[in-house]
Amino acid sequence: MKRALPFALGGALLGTVGGVALAFDAWWASWVVWFLYFAVVEGMALFNARAGDTLSEHIWAWFGTARGEWSRPVSGWTRLRRFVLLAFMAWLSVHFLTGGLF
Repeated sequence: MKRALPFALGGALLGTVGGVALAFDAWWASWVVWFLYFAVVEGMALFNARAGDTLSEHIWAWFGTARGEWSRPVSGWTRLRRFVLLAFMAWLSVHFLTGGLF
């Protein structure tokens, strides 16, 4: 009965699916809440008419890749910030694609 109960309550979608066990604990709930909060904030920023309020616009301004009124002359500091962004994004992509190997 212990094994049948989760499947009867839709637990097949919440338990082990395709050999991948999902841990539903406080950490999982925290990440879901964080993602929902981010989705609400970013959604509000996307549907208003102001410039400079989305995460993308902030990243472009912080790392010196902005165009238009937010752009600044390219300096050594700007190149360093762009390199840091590129290195982080490359590492993050490899990290996710290799399952945390790197």
